[in-house]
Amino acid sequence: MKKSFTLAEGATHVTSLQTVTKPAFTLAEVLITLGIIGVVAAMTIPNLMTAHKKRVIESKLKKAVSTINQAIKLSESENGELETWDKTLPKEEFVKKYFSPYMKVMKICLTPADCRYTGKNSGWIYLNGTTNGSYNSPFNNDRTPFISMDGILYVFGFSPTYGVAADNDKIIIIDINGSEKPNRFGHDVFFLVRNEQADSITPYGADKGHNVIKNDCSATGSGMYCASWIYQNGWQIPSGYPIK
Repeated sequence: MKKSFTLAEGATHVTSLQTVTKPAFTLAEVLITLGIIGVVAAMTIPNLMTAHKKRVIESKLKKAVSTINQAIKLSESENGELETWDKTLPKEEFVKKYFSPYMKVMKICLTPADCRYTGKNSGWIYLNGTTNGSYNSPFNNDRTPFISMDGILYVFGFSPTYGVAADNDKIIIIDINGSEKPNRFGHDVFFLVRNEQADSITPYGADKGHNVIKNDCSATGSGMYCASWIYQNGWQIPSGYPIK
């Protein structure tokens, strides 16, 4: 006996059950889409990486300048003006007396191996590619490097020398990622200087004209004034800065 059914009240027709076919992408369409995504990624990822690299440099550079400025001011309040500090002390004792109580010093580097400046990481490179010079190593010209807890290397010069390093005793060099590469001026190695009139540490070359700074911080320059260019631009890497 066949069973019958009754339409619900208000129903006017019955929809039969059937297989619903959904549209799908063809292999060619998938490959074209992936190709477009690949092209876009190839164009944007390098720019994003460069932008991130610049933000890291800006942040670490600004932090390092602030840290060393604060440490020296605190030290001067107890030990007198920086120019009067006893530089006849052994280097380790000097750092322990004048810096360690006022900033978080992780390690004092008495030899290149102490701070891993050995092998491929043994020296610094000038922005123009020069590898030899008065500033190609944190240990040249009677300098003493020490590393803070955040991995930034600070290099304090003890005595003046002749020629380009005549103000060696006033310069503080920072390597914002320690011995890690690229170890290149303007990229991770920056120069600061003691400004006696302002009683502070400022980027080296900040007293120079903009064109002088820009020419030095170029593919053909040494890169010693690069921190000044960033400083003049509100601690942001400016357009045309030689970094990729």
